[in-house]
Amino acid sequence: MTVEVHCRRFGYGRDAYLDFADTYGWDITKGSGYPVLRDFRELRMISTNARKSTHSPDKAAEVIRRVIAPRNNDDDLQWSIL
Repeated sequence: MTVEVHCRRFGYGRDAYLDFADTYGWDITKGSGYPVLRDFRELRMISTNARKSTHSPDKAAEVIRRVIAPRNNDDDLQWSIL
């Protein structure tokens, strides 16, 4: 799940993920539980970074962008590295 999220959110692209999945032998996005696992992984990434952002307005703004994206069903919003 982590590789899929990183490829999608940090701009590595779908092709990079598909190359990984092909080598690994399984594509997690094809599983019925993918949306739930994706959301849990992203929530964990957001909450971890939220703790780190308390003293930086730029980082806080990025965390807020990340929180808003799932509410708008924006599964492809590019995230900035914090």
